[in-house]
Amino acid sequence: MAIFGKDRAQQGARNGSTIVATGTEFVGNLTLSDTLHLDGRIDGDVECESSVVIGAEGYLKGRIKAATVVVSGQVDGSVSADRLEIIAGGRVEGDVHIVDLVIEPGGRFNGSSEILTASDATAKSGNIGKASGPGAAESDKSSETGADEVGSASTA
Repeated sequence: MAIFGKDRAQQGARNGSTIVATGTEFVGNLTLSDTLHLDGRIDGDVECESSVVIGAEGYLKGRIKAATVVVSGQVDGSVSADRLEIIAGGRVEGDVHIVDLVIEPGGRFNGSSEILTASDATAKSGNIGKASGPGAAESDKSSETGADEVGSASTA
C-alpha cells in the first residue's frame, strides 16, 4: 500500500485522467481540469483545461472547449481549442475555432473553421465559456448555439 501512496504523491494533484469506457453513455455537461479519454458516448458539452481524446469508438455530440482535442472517433458539434487533430478514421462535423488544425489522411472534417492567432484564442475562450452558461439552454442544437454566437463576429 505504501507503493501506491508514494506514486500518487509523486504524480502530483493534476495528473489524472477521466475515462468514459466503451459501452458507457454520459448525458450532461462535463467540466474537467485534467485529460478526458472518450471511448463511449457523451451527449453534452465538455470543457477541459487539458486534452480531450476521442478514441476510435468514441462519440461526442455537443461542444468541446479544451487546450487540445484529438479525434479518432466522431464529434458532432463545435470545437474550440488551441490544437485540433483529426486522426485517420476520425470525423468532425461542425464548426471549429482553433489555432492549429491537423487532419491526417483518412480523417474527415465537415463544417466551417476559424483559424485563430494565440491572442484571438484567448479572447474567444472567454466568449465561448459565457455561451455555455444559461443562454445555452435556449436551443436544443447545442452545436449550432455556440457556433452562431462565436461566428457572428465574422460573416464573410
